Amino acid sequence: MATYNISFIGAGNVASSLCAGLAAAGHRILSVASKGGASAGELSAMTGAEHRRDLSVPDSCDILFLAVTDSAIAEVAASVDIPAGTLLVHTAGSVSMAALGRTRYAGVLYPLQTFTKGFSPDLGRVPFFIEATDNRSLEMLREIGDSVGAGTWECDSLQRSKLHVAAVFTNNFSNFMMTTGEVIAAEAGFDPSLLKPLAEETMRKAMRMGPVMAQTGPAKRDDEGTVKSHIDLLSFSTQHQELYRLISSMISGYYKKGRK
Repeated sequence: MATYNISFIGAGNVASSLCAGLAAAGHRILSVASKGGASAGELSAMTGAEHRRDLSVPDSCDILFLAVTDSAIAEVAASVDIPAGTLLVHTAGSVSMAALGRTRYAGVLYPLQTFTKGFSPDLGRVPFFIEATDNRSLEMLREIGDSVGAGTWECDSLQRSKLHVAAVFTNNFSNFMMTTGEVIAAEAGFDPSLLKPLAEETMRKAMRMGPVMAQTGPAKRDDEGTVKSHIDLLSFSTQHQELYRLISSMISGYYKKGRK
């Protein structure tokens, strides 16, 4: 496996996980920089890298990761000072590779995972999706992704954006559904933590059987009476009623179609 000299601009959750994973895989973290400074200093110390306070990288840098907010990628890419031949990479799911403003030595390494401070995921189970301007850059990204993750899949910017939407439904929306359940349980006078065993079993079944087979509930059974009574019980919030009605309609329609 090839090993690379790597630098980061950005020191947030994604950068922290990737830095640790890449270092553990044998790659060398040369430098870390971030707008705030403190987080970059901590990450530099953790990986033995140089803490830089500007948008530059060492001359020996093979790959520079822009692990910054989506809205900052284009601006940072246009401002960064890197050696000729250094591969410039961003890690975002919903940002086109074109935001890097280059026709050579540019690419995307998108880890399909949620990253939260204090909850570092096992990168060995994470799929990485790659795109590059040229074959050399694509091969470098493939080697990087394979060295730290569960494998690499090549896709273009449009495919990756759609995958990011799928990830929002799978992660962000499902998590907010649990938040909504806690609000409703609390409104009924119960400790929301009582829902935790249900949430754990729901995810366990979805992982074992697949979510299509694991689906249960009144909407799947097309139990219109129970659905209506639930909507009535949500009279304290028209938003909750609308949400329940829409999701129930989608579930019912999905499984009716599947039975034809």
